[in-house]
This record gives sequence, C-alpha cells and structure tokens, in this order.
Amino acid sequence: MNISFIRLGLMLCVISSSSIAELSQKLNKETGLIGWKFQQGNLELELIQRLPDQTRAFFMARGFPTDIADDLGKSCIFQTIIRNTDKTDGHPLTVNLKDWTLNHSGQIQPLKLKESWNQSWPDTQISKSARLAFRWGTFPTKQTFRAGDYNWGMISFGLLPGTRFDLQLVWQVEEKKYSAQIDKLICAEDR
Repeated sequence: MNISFIRLGLMLCVISSSSIAELSQKLNKETGLIGWKFQQGNLELELIQRLPDQTRAFFMARGFPTDIADDLGKSCIFQTIIRNTDKTDGHPLTVNLKDWTLNHSGQIQPLKLKESWNQSWPDTQISKSARLAFRWGTFPTKQTFRAGDYNWGMISFGLLPGTRFDLQLVWQVEEKKYSAQIDKLICAEDR
C-alpha cells in the first residue's frame, strides 16, 4: 500500500495554550481515500474518508433499510480515531462533539450526531439490534480519555458527497479548553 504524506498549514484558535499543532494528510493510492491526522498537546485525531458505498454496506449488513442506509451513506461520514497521547496518566482530556462545528460555504453548523440520527427513525423502522450496531459503530458524542486511551467510530458531518468544509475542534484538558480548526476537509465522492 503506497501512502504519501503531505504537510498542511493549520489555522489555530487556541483558547488557553500555546502548544504547537501538527496536521498531515495522506492519500491511499489504492483506494483514493484521504486521511488527516491532527495532533496538539495530548490530543491526536485521525479523520479518514469513507466511501458512501462502504457506509451503505455497513449499515445494510446490520439490518438497516436501504433508504436509511443510503441517507447515512450520503451524509459525509469519516472514520474517526481519537487518542490521549499523555504518558504520565495525569491529564485526561474530554471531547464533546456537541462543541464541534463545521463551516461549509460560510455557513456554521453542528455535526449530525448519533442522537439526532437515532431520533429521526421511527421505532418500527429500525430494529433494536440495528440500533445497537449503530450506537457501537458511531463515535460517542462525549468521552473522556485518560492517558493512553483511544477510541474509534464513525462521525457524520451531514454534508453531501464531495463537499469541502472546515472543521472547528474543541476539547478540554482538566479545566482548560482548547480549539483548533482543520481547513479544507473533503467528503468522499459517491462513486
């Protein structure tokens, strides 16, 4: 698998720290999918494009009706990995996706969280086992990571395939809040 690394600029809006942020982008030449890796302080975030067909297939295989799996597939889902890289076990960090926003064509909007998706489906349309698979397959809305902890799951940005956007991240370490912006993320094309 050939993967190329490209260093990108990063606009930072740090609320209470001057730590240096790093952002890299990698292209998987076999799949054509792009991934971004961001690190600042103890936060490490990876965002990896998912093809709409990958997402459709994942949810259909878990019992979702075709139309709902298609809606999920077209909602700009990224595989997401978050780590607390602290090695001292002294600085847990908290991520709350309700605090994250995206900027698309000058419009600031929240992410489409798992709770919003779940509430949009009538109980008769999605089985309990499919809802459980959705809950476990998607990233938790709020989570605290102790030193060395990590988690992964899908995050929906609620945008159409091929859309470009900027992502405003917010996280907290102890009582300090941090913020950074990752510019020019791209939702995978529907191919």
